[in-house]
Amino acid sequence: MEQTKTHRVLWISRHTMTGEQRADLERVMGGPVELTVWSDTVENLQDLQPLVRRSDAVAAVLPAEKLAQLLEIAGGRPVLQAKSGRMATGRWTTQPDGRREREFVFVHCGWQQILQVRIKTRAL
Repeated sequence: MEQTKTHRVLWISRHTMTGEQRADLERVMGGPVELTVWSDTVENLQDLQPLVRRSDAVAAVLPAEKLAQLLEIAGGRPVLQAKSGRMATGRWTTQPDGRREREFVFVHCGWQQILQVRIKTRAL
């Protein structure tokens, strides 16, 4: 029987990957996934370069500027981002100031590969 390759994925996020995200990531990667987790704030992406080199792909929750830097150091490895949506639960919550708001939960809507990030800014 042929053994399925385990894919090493670096997960850069302060949040724990959900079971739904992981199952879908295994579908995207074509087999089991071994996660290396970086849950600290990313100050300098160069600090992550050794972890990136040991990975087959990188899945990240980062601001656009950091995603652009990550693409540069990824060395051709796929840089992935989870897509999510909001779904109403049908319940209401009461805020500390007394306002009532609808309750929503985030749901996993798939993965996307970041191919390019281009940002042009001007200091104000």
